[in-house]
Amino acid sequence: MTAPSSRDGSDADADRATVLTFSLAETRYCVRVDAVASALGVGDTSSIDAADDPWNAGATTVDDERIRVVDLRRVFEPTARLPDRSETPQLLVLTESDERGRRYGWLVDDVDTTRTIRTADIAPARTSARFVEGKLEVDGDDVTWLDESEMHNYSSH
Repeated sequence: MTAPSSRDGSDADADRATVLTFSLAETRYCVRVDAVASALGVGDTSSIDAADDPWNAGATTVDDERIRVVDLRRVFEPTARLPDRSETPQLLVLTESDERGRRYGWLVDDVDTTRTIRTADIAPARTSARFVEGKLEVDGDDVTWLDESEMHNYSSH
């Protein structure tokens, strides 16, 4: 991402990115803001909760386009029981499609606001999950930065 230089001619803003933060239970995550087309409220999650595969937990139509739902809570916190959902879950509809042309939406518990972060502050992830870009601190909380392209590639298999 290219950012304008500061008035003194340095590239102080060149290492900045804008992310959208969101929560799954008590854990915070983020994704590039330009990867998200919209955030929609979800009223009834019973069909999503009943899906066998959290990577393909159903589908919805947004602006006449089919969106495949990924239940991120169940992806990151697989348990034998159904997750305790937020009272107001949201679907982050992503802008990109996978190599097959499918669009995705991530079911999350809560969507926060956008934040501008310094990319130099991103620490490498201590996990083998290829869809985790890294870790950073936002407003005093640990946040995991997700790579939406890798998530698409992983979920399409």
